[in-house]
Amino acid sequence: MRVAFFTDTYHPAVDGVVRSIDVFGRGLSSHGHTVKIFAPAPAEKRAREAGVSYAPSIAFPAYPQYRIPVRTAGLLLDAKEFAPDIIHSHAMVGMGWAARDSAKQLGVPLIGTFHTLLPQATHYIMPLGEFRPFTGRRIWDYLRWFYEPFDEVIAPSRFMQNQLAEHGIGSTLLPTPVDTEKFSPAKPSARKNKKEKLKTILFVGRIAQEKNLDFLLEIAGTAEWSGWDAKMTIAGTGPYLKTLEKKIKQQHLDSSIRLLGRIPDTELVELYRSADAVIQPSKFETQGLTALESMACGTPVAVRRGTALAEMVEPGVEGELFGDDAGEAVEALKKIAEHRAHYGRAARKKALEYSIEKCTKKLIRIYEKNL
Repeated sequence: MRVAFFTDTYHPAVDGVVRSIDVFGRGLSSHGHTVKIFAPAPAEKRAREAGVSYAPSIAFPAYPQYRIPVRTAGLLLDAKEFAPDIIHSHAMVGMGWAARDSAKQLGVPLIGTFHTLLPQATHYIMPLGEFRPFTGRRIWDYLRWFYEPFDEVIAPSRFMQNQLAEHGIGSTLLPTPVDTEKFSPAKPSARKNKKEKLKTILFVGRIAQEKNLDFLLEIAGTAEWSGWDAKMTIAGTGPYLKTLEKKIKQQHLDSSIRLLGRIPDTELVELYRSADAVIQPSKFETQGLTALESMACGTPVAVRRGTALAEMVEPGVEGELFGDDAGEAVEALKKIAEHRAHYGRAARKKALEYSIEKCTKKLIRIYEKNL
C-alpha cells in the first residue's frame, strides 16, 4: 500500500502526534508499505526532511512551536503524483482539511486518528476563562463536522473512544505503539550501582498549561514531600516554561524542583531509566506516550485516576493512581520508589503489549478493511 500521512505537527517539533507518525511509519515500512508525510513547513529550511511534502506556513502565535499552513493547494498536486491507496489524517485543522480535500479529489479512503483533546485547549484561542466552556462546545460541533466524511476514526484509548461516542463520533480503538527495543530497561547491574539516597521523580512532556504542571508544584509544597528525600525533575519545553519557572521561584521550590529543558532523543532513554518513578498529572492526554515509554524502560508510573493514562496502570502492579489531592500523589510516588523493581517488571510487560509490530498489524487491518 501507498499511505499518505497528513499532519499539523512534524519534526523538528516533538509531541505525541510526531511520535505516532514516526513509529507507525516505521512499522508500515517494515511490512513493505510506502508512507509519505504531508506537513506544514518548519520555520527553518534546514529542518526540512527529504521526501516530505511541505505546505508554506506561519507560526501559531499562542504556541510558536506549531506551524499553521497558509497554502495547501500544492499538496494536492504532490498527493496526485504520490497516488496513495489511502489517506490517514493525523491532523484536525489546516492539514486535516487538506487531507479531506485530497481524499475527495483522489477518490481514496480517508482514515483519521483523534490525537488531541482540542476542546480542553481553548486557552490558546480564548483568553477569557468564562467563555471557554462555550468555546469547548463549539469545538465539539466542529469536530463532528470535520470527521463526518471520514471512512474510519481511530481513538488511541478506550477513554478517548468513550469521549468521542458521548459527542456523536464513532471510532475504532488503536493505541499508538512504543518502540520497545529503543525504550528498554537498564541492565540489572546498572540499577544496582545507583546508590543515591535522593529519589528522582520525573515528568517528561510538553511544558504547556493543559498538562496540569502546577500540580507538580503542589506536590513539592506538601508536608509529605518535604519530609522525603526526593527531587522533582521536569524535562521538556513549551509555552508555559517561563510561567512555571516564575512560579517555582515565587513558591521557593528551587531546591525541590529541577527544570531540564528539552532533552535530546539520544538521552531520553537513560533519563527514564535513571528515575525512581515517572509522574503524569495531565487530564489532557488521549493516550499518554511518555508514560508508556517510561514503562517500556522498566520505570513505573504514577498517573491521574479517570484518565486515558489510567488504562495502562493497574494500581499495585505497573504503578499507582492518584486524584486531586497532592498528598495522595506523594504517597503513591513513595510506594513506587520503595518497590521500584517489582513495579518495573510489570510495567515493562505491559508496555510490550503496545509494540510497534502488534499495533501496526492492527492498523494494516483497518486500512485493508476500508480499501
